[in-house]
Amino acid sequence: MSDENHTRASAGHFLVGRSIYLRSPSIERDVVGGRWHEWFNDQINTKYISHGVFPVTMEMQAEYVRAAMSNASTLLLAIVDIQSDEHIGVISLKNIDLISRAAEIGIVMAPGRAAGKTGAIEAMAVLMKHAFSRLNLDMLYAGQHEGLWKWVNTLSLIGFRIDGIRQHAGRRDGISYSVFLTSVLASEFRRLEQQRGGDILSPSPLELLRGRPRENPMDLVGRALQGANEQWICDISKK
Repeated sequence: MSDENHTRASAGHFLVGRSIYLRSPSIERDVVGGRWHEWFNDQINTKYISHGVFPVTMEMQAEYVRAAMSNASTLLLAIVDIQSDEHIGVISLKNIDLISRAAEIGIVMAPGRAAGKTGAIEAMAVLMKHAFSRLNLDMLYAGQHEGLWKWVNTLSLIGFRIDGIRQHAGRRDGISYSVFLTSVLASEFRRLEQQRGGDILSPSPLELLRGRPRENPMDLVGRALQGANEQWICDISKK
């Protein structure tokens, strides 16, 4: 990142990317002043996440943030646009297991704000590097609603792979949906980082995004799993 952006992000920053930086959340600034809780009341923004069922109040959001920040197995960070200093998202590591050296990674962006087109993938790459280099984790995992298949394709650019599919994971609008189960290994992240000259987002996040897969992987993975299960059941029946 440029010296100008680094200076702009230096006040209170924890981890710094090109167009975003990550810092500890502030109840006063982000919840009371920023209306953070309203992100989870927005019916469009919550279309593919578990929120949007019951209303979230400012007090509830403040309580959640306090609890997360006091939980030793959670790292919760605000995503901030370097240029505007606007709080545009939240990213976290949950269920941090220092014995198994694994954690669940998750991200939610504010409605209509994403630091251009690259804020989300930058935030993921920055926190992943921290998880692998400072927390010494070996694996990060996540789950994505099938409607977020383009995001799953984006995550493949920084090392995520599809481990499987959880069918009938939930219902929205009277329709059952499936969830992608994804993960990334520290070794794969480092391999890509080394391959790209030490920067996993090289040559630039926007240039990297242009090379992401364009097809929905749900049908492909679903057919592969169905074939594997049919073969597995067939083999069992022969014994």
